[in-house]
Amino acid sequence: MMSRAVIGLLYIFTSCVFSDVNIALNKPTTMSSIYEPEEGYHCCNSELAVDGEKPGWVGADFLCAHTAPNDNQQPWWAVDLQNVYDINLIHIHGRTDCCPNHLVNFDVEVIMPTCTCNRWNNLDEGNIYHCHYQATESQNITINCPPNTKGRIVRIKRRDTVNLVICEIEINGNPINSLLKSDFSSTYTTYACGKIGYGYIGPVLETSVAQHDIQCTRRCITNTACAAAEYDKKTNVCTLKGQCTNDTQSSFFPDTYKHVFFIQ
Repeated sequence: MMSRAVIGLLYIFTSCVFSDVNIALNKPTTMSSIYEPEEGYHCCNSELAVDGEKPGWVGADFLCAHTAPNDNQQPWWAVDLQNVYDINLIHIHGRTDCCPNHLVNFDVEVIMPTCTCNRWNNLDEGNIYHCHYQATESQNITINCPPNTKGRIVRIKRRDTVNLVICEIEINGNPINSLLKSDFSSTYTTYACGKIGYGYIGPVLETSVAQHDIQCTRRCITNTACAAAEYDKKTNVCTLKGQCTNDTQSSFFPDTYKHVFFIQ
């Protein structure tokens, strides 16, 4: 049987081996606006930038994320990596048939979001790490982020109001804030965003008794439907809560004895 020490070494080795995996592939995305071509060909949605297709045109379809022109705002595109990473490399593929001006004058930002139910809300209130500024026109660019560039969301944002076009983005990074259970061989990689002195109104999944808030948070980590762990240090009650939906109004309320941890 492997010792816990060996298992820990294997985990570290695995992280290094897979650090070049594209962690953006098929992850949730959004952008400031969507171009709707008159011709009606398949085009332009934000998820096309993480679908694994690098060419702009595939057959009759234009498989690139494309913001609407002339919408009088700084266009942007963002991907939720669904975990917190130390970002190393970012590869951005633009159109190669024309229009290098669609990929110029933009910032690459890595964002650690605030504790909100909707991951896209209030991105500018999170911790923003500036990875790169691209001043010149480009069709393909490889970016090395500075050391300690970490976060969950990567956003590409132009400094002007010209439309933004991204055919594919590939992101390489290592997960951080690993939480290893000392009494088991299992390994969990997560990031918990805490709000102390508050309770959380949201859909309840289950309740149980826990010795401390860390144990409560671990239970949330092992429950795939759990989005938040609420711990009452007075009663030792651990309440696991799910993601809010359109029909569920979620909010905080002050409570001296409660701690809430959102699983990022």
